[in-house]
Parts: sequence; C-alpha cells; structure tokens
Amino acid sequence: MKFRIISLGCPKNLVESEYITKRLEDAGHTLSEEGDTVVINTCAFISDAARESIETIIEAGCNKEERPVKVVVTGCLVERFGEKLKNLLPEVDLFVGRNAYGRIEALIEGRGFYKGEGLFSEAYPKRPLTKKPTAYLKIQEGCNNRCSYCAVPMIRGGLVSRPIENIKKEFEWLIEEGFREINIIGQDITSYGIKDGVGLKQLLSALLEVRGDYHIRLLYLHPKGITDELIDIIAREERIIKYIDMPIQHSEDHILSTMGRGYKKRDLEDLLEKIRNTIPDAVLRTTVIVGFPGETEEDFLALCDSIEKWQFDMLGAFMYSKEEKTVAASLKNQIKKPLKQKRYERIMALQGEISKKRLKRFINRRMKVIVEEEGKPYMTGRLLIQAPDIDGLAFIKGPCTSGEIREGRVVKTLDYDVIVEL
Repeated sequence: MKFRIISLGCPKNLVESEYITKRLEDAGHTLSEEGDTVVINTCAFISDAARESIETIIEAGCNKEERPVKVVVTGCLVERFGEKLKNLLPEVDLFVGRNAYGRIEALIEGRGFYKGEGLFSEAYPKRPLTKKPTAYLKIQEGCNNRCSYCAVPMIRGGLVSRPIENIKKEFEWLIEEGFREINIIGQDITSYGIKDGVGLKQLLSALLEVRGDYHIRLLYLHPKGITDELIDIIAREERIIKYIDMPIQHSEDHILSTMGRGYKKRDLEDLLEKIRNTIPDAVLRTTVIVGFPGETEEDFLALCDSIEKWQFDMLGAFMYSKEEKTVAASLKNQIKKPLKQKRYERIMALQGEISKKRLKRFINRRMKVIVEEEGKPYMTGRLLIQAPDIDGLAFIKGPCTSGEIREGRVVKTLDYDVIVEL
C-alpha cells in the first residue's frame, strides 16, 4: 500500500511517527503524499490537542466520499480514551495504541482496535521525517513527576530511559546520515537514567565521544533537575547549544506547591542567576500556565513582575486546561475561560516586548544560522539558538542552500525574527 502519515503534537510524537514509518516501509509499504491509507498519530495531553486530533480524523474520514482511503489512528488519543473512540469516530478503520507500534506492520492491513500491553519506549531504527540538518533524538519515555495538572503520566506511563549504548548508536547513525542539529528530547531529560543509576551527564559524555561537526540541543529541562554540573557541561562544551528550555509554569510559591513542581520562587531566582553568571550568552526559554485554580489577580500580577524581572528570551503560555482524572481538576476556585484568556493575552503582550528587546543584543553579531526553506527575496531558516518550530525565524540574505549551517551577521531584528547577511 501507499500511506501518508500525519503527526500531531510534540516532537516525541514525531519520533514515534518516524518509528512507525520505518516499520511500514520495511514491510514493503511506501510513504506517499497520495496514499490510500492515512495514519494519524494523535496528541491528547490537553483538551485543545484532543479536539485538534478529532477534527483531523473527521476531515480524513470525509475524504472517503471523494476517494476511498483507509483511516488509521494511533497515539495519545487512543491511550487516553480507549475503545470509546470506536463509537465516537466510526470513520476510523483501525485504532493502534502506542504499545502496539512494534507490530503495526502486521496490523495495518486489518481493522479493529489494538491497544497492546507494556510500555512503548522504542525510537530506533526509524525513518527521519525532518529535513536535514535537523533531527530529534528521544532518550526516554514517560515521566515520574506528578504535576497536578498534567495528564501525560496517565497517557505515557512512568519514566523509562533508553540504554546509553542504544541512544549512542542512533546518534552516530544520525551524524553519518548528515544530520547536524540533534535535538535531545524527553518529557524531562534531567531525570534521564535515574532508575538505572546513570544520568544526563553520563549520556552527554558518551555522545560527545562521537567525532563530527554537529550541535546538540537539550530540550525540556525540569528546573529542579538542572544541577551545577549540568550548567558547567553546557558552558564548556562547544557542541552543546547554549539554549536552555526550562518550563517554570509559575512564580508564586503556593501555586507552585499546588502544581506539585518541587521548587520555590527563590530556587528559580538562584538557578537563573547561576545560569546567567556561568553562561552569559545563554538563550533561555520557558513556559507558564495562567488561570491555574486559585490564581488570584495578585498572583497573576506577581507572575508578570517575575517575567519582567527574569527576562526570558522566549516564553510560551498555556491557559490552564482542566483535565479529567488529574488532581488539579478537583480543586476549588476554578477560573472561567474569559479571565484565563485575558491573562494569557496580557502575559504574551508583555513577553513580546521582552523578546523584542532581548533579540536586539544580537545585532551585528556573527552567528550560525540554519538554512531551511527557499524563498524570494530571502531564504528562511533559524539562528542556531532558535529551536525548530517554536521560536522565531531568520530571513537570510546571500547565496545558500537548504540544509546548510552557515555563519552570518545579524543586520536587523524584528519582534521574534531576525535578518541575517551571510
């Protein structure tokens, strides 16, 4: 058969789509934009993500009237809602849970619902679905943190770390294949290997033994897991991008405690000071949640003051989503959506000004830029210090080719984007 794959949600889902694609191709099937089978790898960590997944499935099913197509649904939606989806989505021919990915090539020609058993943690071998030079390397599955608002542990289970040898083998393969920006991902990579008595330091040491011209980005660093040792490794190792993505979620102690984050405001302030003293050029990204149950106007204003003080380069905000079976869903003082929306807009407007100001420090600097897309009058891409899909763009002046990593001078900055002259 010919199949196409739609991967929704986070890069961890994308890696699983790459694993699925590899198994189907090895079984003789062909990846194609005009496939007679569509595989939809869904996201469901919050209600909006689940809604997008369902809308995508319905849209694919509507196309059956114009052209026969088999609809296969995989991923977190299947894990979270189980067999009730069969009645909700009759246009779906086959549901495959994450724990059945290891035999998807045997299931794909059939119909029904297969959830599987155990915990899926495989990520390699795979068929990369990203464009060079960018790739994702997933090092773990699940999460042992039990943040009160989060449904991820219910969907993906507890923490399971891949062996260092297996990760290194995939890393070497990616470098050999020409991928030079390797984004290391997991739900909380600072907790890597805890159960096995190893850690992120040992993994990085093993990966950095590999020779080559490449750059490593560490994504999703839990603030309570960022140690002095990790900061020092990032500071001294040229091949690790000076980019720290640390979701703080809030600034006020009683909100952080109710969220179950495991740190206080003072801990965040000490950590930020340590990072900026050790890595002065570090680019810092974070996420926050507005409208968490019990968040008063005073709490929100204090969060805004902290964001103004801490000056993150990039910030993403979520409106709190009441997720079934999470601890936070049963809390009193739930906040109505219009107020959450208002707070979201206020904090993003504040961050927009901060990001614009922070970006100006790069004017006239020589920096590495990743060339991604052809265009006129500029090629487009990203500075190496901008993460794929979530940060700004670089508009590139000068002859270059998609897939290159080049050096150029930042000649102008916009709100979130830059213009670079090679």
